[in-house]
Amino acid sequence: MLDEQKRKEIVAEYFRKVNEGDVDAILELFTEDATIEDPVGKDVREGRAAQREYFNSNVTAEVKVEPGHLSAGQDGKSVAVALAAEMTNILDPNKTRVKINAVDVLTLTPEGKIDSLRVFWGMTDIGL
Repeated sequence: MLDEQKRKEIVAEYFRKVNEGDVDAILELFTEDATIEDPVGKDVREGRAAQREYFNSNVTAEVKVEPGHLSAGQDGKSVAVALAAEMTNILDPNKTRVKINAVDVLTLTPEGKIDSLRVFWGMTDIGL
């Protein structure tokens, strides 16, 4: 089991890699069969191919994340963080930038790999 500080360091590194846009470096932080649910309530992506597709779309949208305080769960595996993300709306012909306030909950294996990412946000959390 990882201690709280180590889990927070891994999650902080994840956000650094997301902001750098280095998909291969991001994927190194995940298990091969990790799941991504963004937003929670929609389809769950599972496995390396789905992870790569998800993070490639983040790079295309030029996602930049400003994480808030990282909070470790007392379960020995979870970290939650409120964040603000800004990205290009790739479906908009004008390519407007949008902001989303979200809460990410990540779980990690005892070896320090991310095995799930759940992103909580609703339509009222999106702004320009």
